[in-house]
Amino acid sequence: MLKFSKVLELSHLNRLHFWAPLKRIQVSETNIELLLACLVGIGAGFATVFFRWLLSQMHHLFFGILWPFLESISPFLLPLIPMLGAVILIPIARRFPGEISGYGMPKFLIAVHLKGGLIRTRDIFVKIFTASLTISSGGSAGVEGPIAQIGGAVGSSIGRFFSMGSHRLKVLIACGSAAGIAAQFNAPLAGVLFAQEIIMIGQFQLQTFGVIVISSGLATAISRAYYSSAPTFGKLSYNLTSAWELLAYILLGLVIGFLGALFIRFFFWVNDRFKNLPLHKNLKPILGAFMVGCLGLISFATLGDGYESIKEAINWHGDEELLFYFALLFILKVIATSITLGSGNVGGLFAPSLFIGAMIGAVFGGGLAMIFPESGITPGSYSLVGMGAFLASTTHAPMTAIFLLFELTNNYQVILPIMFASVIGVMLAKRICEDSLDSLELSRQGIILHMNKEESLLNQIRVEEVMLTEFETLTENMSFAEFMQVFPNSKPNIIPF
Repeated sequence: MLKFSKVLELSHLNRLHFWAPLKRIQVSETNIELLLACLVGIGAGFATVFFRWLLSQMHHLFFGILWPFLESISPFLLPLIPMLGAVILIPIARRFPGEISGYGMPKFLIAVHLKGGLIRTRDIFVKIFTASLTISSGGSAGVEGPIAQIGGAVGSSIGRFFSMGSHRLKVLIACGSAAGIAAQFNAPLAGVLFAQEIIMIGQFQLQTFGVIVISSGLATAISRAYYSSAPTFGKLSYNLTSAWELLAYILLGLVIGFLGALFIRFFFWVNDRFKNLPLHKNLKPILGAFMVGCLGLISFATLGDGYESIKEAINWHGDEELLFYFALLFILKVIATSITLGSGNVGGLFAPSLFIGAMIGAVFGGGLAMIFPESGITPGSYSLVGMGAFLASTTHAPMTAIFLLFELTNNYQVILPIMFASVIGVMLAKRICEDSLDSLELSRQGIILHMNKEESLLNQIRVEEVMLTEFETLTENMSFAEFMQVFPNSKPNIIPF
């Protein structure tokens, strides 16, 4: 046990006079960390509630007011709505250069692991507004990535206010990210495992796990107070007809793993095409929004986070007409998501991954139902498992996917199918593409977060940046007296001869 006055001295809280009455109270460092985790969970919970409220208000503005007016003129004016969202982003991008463009999780992980967890408080509000703007105006992206970053910014802000060290700051950021995911899905365990697998890159510690659980639970309670205890996708049912059906889920895992690796490659290929496009950087998001709007003319379900289409696929019972529709949605969503984030619009890849996986699972299950009509196979069950397995394959986070599906269904029958599909999917995806959606951009920069901090920092330094380009030489017949005249005034530390 440490005297609280000593803790205050170490964390510079003695400068805050209102803590003076507490100086005689004895509190352990563990209890202080738990207290801060509670604050982070509450803060991230309310930030998530506000984010969801703002998203719904903006969506009503774009598609409840503006779209009916444009549709009355011509339905082909649909691309103007996502373009308007991209135009509004321009002054924000100019005000905060380099902070809001594209998929932000790689930069977020760099800030957590290589920059001491220093995330500006303003990032909370910037990310809330810009992500809400892109998604509500029809951009094909998800809210979960931004929510994780918003929660992490809350954790960093609270930790910096109390002058926590870099290690504890990283833990508080993980608490905030877990709280955000948990509050979004009403799934506290999935939030905890998301923080452990993705934010903490699998570095498990029992004390860290405990504080993340506290933060995740509090945020979930706050979310349920505003949005009820129902899961995001409503009450979901799952049906496993026989143990033989597990073989089909193994095959689904192989399909998911292959397509997940292709999606990772395609996403960054589109990203590179936009980077190399000879166009002003502020015009690229507008071009991308126009292209996504055109895809929306093919199917309106391509726009936004796609939650309604996910519900439709999960509740599908095998209508042959919808089989080809879901296959089309799979292709359109892959293209639309890659264009949205690759062009510089703001959002996450969590919801698109769920969407794409749900469509793959629906097509796979629907195909099995057509081949074996007497089997009693429910295509919606494969859509549900495909949703989680594809998320696992693209993020390389199988435990998050497994517990997310369990919490969404409250059905223990789903555990074995999702375990087989997600683990096999991750293994195959890693075999084809070693990096995930979150780590591939970092690997391109020579950053391997599983290394220690010093190795990662050294990997970012190019040889040309540290090599000597100006040097002095010594002649082989120079005397020692001549050398002593040259050496004291020599600029480089090394003199070749």
